[in-house]
Amino acid sequence: MENKSVNASENKKVPLSSDQENSKGLLFLAGWVGVIIATPFFLWVPLGFTGLAPSMIDVFGVVGLRIPAGVTIAGLLLAAVGFHRV
Repeated sequence: MENKSVNASENKKVPLSSDQENSKGLLFLAGWVGVIIATPFFLWVPLGFTGLAPSMIDVFGVVGLRIPAGVTIAGLLLAAVGFHRV
């Protein structure tokens, strides 16, 4: 038996079926939804430090910081899944 190595240039892209294209579009949409979910909390932190908005600690308390952190992480995970193959 002969072992044949495959180079990256030998890999050919196979055209996507319509189902795969639809799922790619849905994943891309899910990625943008994740970015939109995470963006307000990214903006809130510097605005809270500058005094232009109430601090997250003032609104949620120290223990309640888990809520915006969880929402932000969920949005970023959704964005990572959505933009994985872009």
